[in-house]
Amino acid sequence: MKHFKNTWFWKLILRIYGAYCILLFVATFTLLFPLFVFADKFNRPKFGLILNHYWAHIFFFLIGVRMEITQKTDFDKSTSYILCPNHFSFLDVAILPFVPIPFKFVGKISIAKVPFFGYMFKAFHITVDRSKMRQRYATYQQSIDALAKGFSLAVFPEGGIKSSQPPQMHTFKEGAFRMAVETGAMVVPVTLADNWHMFPTDGKYFFRRRKCRVVIHEPIDPRKYTLDNLKDFQNEVYNLIQTELNTLNNLTPHPVK
Repeated sequence: MKHFKNTWFWKLILRIYGAYCILLFVATFTLLFPLFVFADKFNRPKFGLILNHYWAHIFFFLIGVRMEITQKTDFDKSTSYILCPNHFSFLDVAILPFVPIPFKFVGKISIAKVPFFGYMFKAFHITVDRSKMRQRYATYQQSIDALAKGFSLAVFPEGGIKSSQPPQMHTFKEGAFRMAVETGAMVVPVTLADNWHMFPTDGKYFFRRRKCRVVIHEPIDPRKYTLDNLKDFQNEVYNLIQTELNTLNNLTPHPVK
């Protein structure tokens, strides 16, 4: 079987399956696009975010990916949270709406350039151009305002797809943790265990169908931390996610960051 997976025929199958996934991605978003426009034009952001949630369920069902969601907490719908997932694949943005609360992504402005999906992302989420300091500050303030209005956020604490050896994470940036301490919003670590297998960033653009496991951990209260010990906060979340990644991928523990 291992030899077969290295043959041209297997690679052709992966190419065909990848094309099928892209076609369904475009088709499903095209069908739902009028509803996203409606939510945008009539200022119904939560409707748009919920629609995004259901789109994810439809899309991954149609491409034959079996989801296994382990939820270790019950969310309080009256509370705002900051979701902190690991980030190894472009697929992460599409998978994360399986977390059962409406939330706004804080993501790179380049995502807004993706046809159809980009319109939705720019309309209902928060974009950041990390090359411009002033824009980064404005995004930070926009994120705090969103939390104050009752929205939850999803922030990739690695600052992008940075790891060269997944599932070992890259070091975390402090932005999400500073925001949590300043606003009191609880941080929810999220482990995305399989996306780096399914759609790796190796330039080959092969999509591999397999069970996709997502672990939603218990919220961490930021009140036990201050701006002076943000590194300890980062390490707690980092170690929780990395330990789960190691366990689910049958790897030996990596030294604590």
